[in-house]
Amino acid sequence: CIIPNLRRYGTCTMSNPCQEVWDDTTGQKVPKMETKSWGLMMFILNIFFPGIGSIIAGLKGDKTSTMIIGVLQFCTSWFLLGWLWSIWWGWLIYSQSGGGGFSALGV
Repeated sequence: CIIPNLRRYGTCTMSNPCQEVWDDTTGQKVPKMETKSWGLMMFILNIFFPGIGSIIAGLKGDKTSTMIIGVLQFCTSWFLLGWLWSIWWGWLIYSQSGGGGFSALGV
């Protein structure tokens, strides 16, 4: 830890973003959207703009690892791998979205 006093009290944790991304990818852990409408929007964004839906879902769910996954999906979409990965990730986001019913405007 950079700040010595924080180490003594045990409040400083050094996270490994690469490990978090790997764990989220292999465990297919996606942030839950509060409504199915938001989940569907992220799914559609990931189909037509690979990775963008994942980045937004990561921002809404406060998950840095999902934002990094979205950037990786975008960067590898030119090789078809990232596009397929993005579609799958969008489907996971949609399928794990919260109840709250379906509304065309997400209201």
